[in-house]
Amino acid sequence: MAQRYRYISKKKIKHYGIRDNLNNWISDFLGERKQEVVLEGKHSTSSTVTSGVPQGTVLGPLLFLLFINDMPENISSTARLFADDCLLYRTINSIEDAKELQKDLDTLQRWEQTWLMEFNPDKCEVINITNKRSHVYHDYNIHGKILAHVTHAKYLGLTFSTNMTWNKHIIITKKANSTCAFLRRNISSCSKKVKAQCYTTLVRPNVEYAATIWDPYTKQNIDKLEQVQRRAARFVNGDFSTYSSVSKMIKDLNWPLLQQRRQNMKLIMMYRIVYNLIAIPSQVYLTPVITTTTRGHSMRFIVPHAVPDQDSPVFLLPLSHPPMEYLDRHTSNLTNAGGGPVGGISRTPFLTLF
Repeated sequence: MAQRYRYISKKKIKHYGIRDNLNNWISDFLGERKQEVVLEGKHSTSSTVTSGVPQGTVLGPLLFLLFINDMPENISSTARLFADDCLLYRTINSIEDAKELQKDLDTLQRWEQTWLMEFNPDKCEVINITNKRSHVYHDYNIHGKILAHVTHAKYLGLTFSTNMTWNKHIIITKKANSTCAFLRRNISSCSKKVKAQCYTTLVRPNVEYAATIWDPYTKQNIDKLEQVQRRAARFVNGDFSTYSSVSKMIKDLNWPLLQQRRQNMKLIMMYRIVYNLIAIPSQVYLTPVITTTTRGHSMRFIVPHAVPDQDSPVFLLPLSHPPMEYLDRHTSNLTNAGGGPVGGISRTPFLTLF
């Protein structure tokens, strides 16, 4: 097995143009390796590494990406690869579409057999993104095992639900509050500056990761997120009195509301999309407003419908948008690559298929 894996790795690396001495060097880097466990100074017997790349190396992740890069080939559905995660999806309008998706899963299984990889069906899930009460239901399998159908699934740090609401994702506040409680137990005697820096470094990123995607619109979820910062403000100031004003504490710390920070993040994202600074093609998702009036500006766009298709389940990633009046009031402070103002950007949500 080890020799075959080494041969296959060498063959695939050669396919990408890495040949001769460099190919041989990488092959030696992968082959004839052993590993052992060390516990309290005691060594276990050595065991031969039959597959995989050496852990903790710079070259290892790159070789892994080269190894799986051709996995989405020869399938009709869309695949997304990120490190060792793979997302496979397609629009399902009929049972024939579902069968095509299963055919693609079968193709991937043939790929894993060819390249000595192995999918774990216990870690694979099926989620249907739709608003329809009745939709095409089909059991998908890998290695003969039926994959579990779920109502929400985690992908790249975000929790997606079948109806594309983010209530399940807002549970991130639990981790943020736990981290804040940990800081309270361990650094309560530190200065205000140290505690504030620990909050902005260790706690706040937990509730702001990819916030341009899931920024909530319900008051309940907005308040849950703000409550994290309110608790942190009491911790930083060392004031837990019910008679003290938390709003004043936050103002004295010069912390903007988390909702305000999310609005700013979306403005920055909008700027990057409009000026092609990010891999989201603006011409695909933004339709300029065509008007003969001289009022307004040239950076206005038509608002698309930001809802899942009612007739067929499809994976959608809606980037929620800031209020119209907020955009008109604040985008004038942004500048483009040439140093000029961007201008107001009108009422623009986005839909990104993934």
